[in-house]
Amino acid sequence: MFNVLRRITKSTISSSSSVWLRSNGGKAVSGEARLAQLLRERFPEATAIEIQDISGGCGAMYEVWVEAPDFKGLKRIKQHQMITETLKEEIKDMHGLRITTSVP
Repeated sequence: MFNVLRRITKSTISSSSSVWLRSNGGKAVSGEARLAQLLRERFPEATAIEIQDISGGCGAMYEVWVEAPDFKGLKRIKQHQMITETLKEEIKDMHGLRITTSVP
């Protein structure tokens, strides 16, 4: 089963940065869209946000990548804490979460 990378355009997410959702068949899963929305609100200056449901579509585990200037000068643990704090309600229903952060 292949995961397809689909770009969510500026008209879909109100920002000039890139938001990518990876999901089976190229269709955004509501969980992916919700995570992307929360991260976009928390990191409005992010240059890229990428979400992938890696649980086979059930929403139990996600991979999240955020590239944002908010992370500049912060240790990786603090960057990841910012992500988990943003997604704390959604994480309650997950089995796992992989986080990758970077600075543009």
